[in-house]
Amino acid sequence: QGAKVLILGNEEATERSMVRACSAATGLSPHQILQDPIKARQLFRAKKQDRLIFKDTQDWTLDTIEGYVAKIRPDIIWIDQADKVQITGSFSAGHERLRELYRRLREAAKRHKCAIIGVSQASVDAEHKTRLSYTMMEGSKIGKAAEADLIIGIGRVTHETDDIIDPVRYLTVSKNKLSGWHGTIVCNLQTEVSRYVE
Repeated sequence: QGAKVLILGNEEATERSMVRACSAATGLSPHQILQDPIKARQLFRAKKQDRLIFKDTQDWTLDTIEGYVAKIRPDIIWIDQADKVQITGSFSAGHERLRELYRRLREAAKRHKCAIIGVSQASVDAEHKTRLSYTMMEGSKIGKAAEADLIIGIGRVTHETDDIIDPVRYLTVSKNKLSGWHGTIVCNLQTEVSRYVE
């Protein structure tokens, strides 16, 4: 859609995220991308994916992120994982730090006039569940939710054996200040090309 998107990775190398983005945009599997990287790059650029900026940010603080955002002015920032962003301050418990982090991320989005999407892990409460609500987020059941505008939990059916891969995913909106809609959308994950489809 023409937006400039900044993808910040502080958990896994963004190289893997880039391959998944290329797969989703082009419909090519990771194997096909490796077989013909020139064709993959051409298809990726044809879809205006040159507006995606990937950065490995394992040692970046929120201040570092804000400085970079002010310089490149993205429309959307994707942080995987938001919980691991370092912030200054003294906190007596981990959940207090997370609430403050999410408050500062929300304020940063306002200051820089962009959307910030933060990825967070689910807690053990989400295990074997299809519908994940905001109370199942790791580290902060309420604090992060209080500061977020929209929360979408991604759940799936788990089986006794690992050799059965069920593509069905449950996208549950459990907090929505943007439109007020709450509910669950059932879809399928096309793992080869990293796409969710109905």
